Amino acid sequence: MDALDPNKDLLDEVEEKSGKRALCIFAHPDDLEFTCGGTVAMMSSKGWTIDILVTTSGNKGTKDPTVTAQQLAGEREEETRAAATIMGANEPRFLGFPDGMLASDDRLRELLVLEIRKLRPELVITWDGFRSGFNHRDHRVTGISSYDAIYPAADDHLFHPDQKLQGLKPFRPSAMLLAGTDVPDYHVDIKDHMETKIAALLAHVSQMGGRDANSLRKMFADRLAAVEKNDVADSLPPLRESFKKVILRR
Repeated sequence: MDALDPNKDLLDEVEEKSGKRALCIFAHPDDLEFTCGGTVAMMSSKGWTIDILVTTSGNKGTKDPTVTAQQLAGEREEETRAAATIMGANEPRFLGFPDGMLASDDRLRELLVLEIRKLRPELVITWDGFRSGFNHRDHRVTGISSYDAIYPAADDHLFHPDQKLQGLKPFRPSAMLLAGTDVPDYHVDIKDHMETKIAALLAHVSQMGGRDANSLRKMFADRLAAVEKNDVADSLPPLRESFKKVILRR
């Protein structure tokens, strides 16, 4: 594939110059829906194939003292499957690492490389592992490990050479979108897909804490209203999801 033009719309460029396949790598079962559920729904509606990879089981994400970690992990997998169907994504994949204990080690990177070589996505959407300020360990580790898996590991045949026995070949995506970033430079208008995003979030019953569609709408509106107002912000779509874009040279 030819190099992407940084002056053109990223999704349009990837769509035009390669297959429409994206892999979303997130730490917990509801991370995707909160950060980019509208974007995924929009892409799916335009014919993209969307794969979802969740690195942890989310098995500690509850305040309910009657729920066990094993029970919660099972519930959250089912919720993720339901949300993926709502957004038009493929059956999610789960690595199943314990919640809150994810480590940026060789095992995690090997599994990420395996999925990248299997699925061969032209676009990867994941956490911005280098964002400043306080954030979840699993988010940081998932983001940074995704970078390390994409380059150089997935693209160089001497990394994890045993994967050749499965018929897998080196591969490097064309671009990344980093969610949860504090330096966004790419914004997706999700006006036509906001209700799908909300419906997907509501599928995560164990995480909603009594929130309904109206309270979610208000939460997202309040977050956008809190963004610093300037000429650039004023020109952006009023309902949007924002990312840091990374073009991966080949």
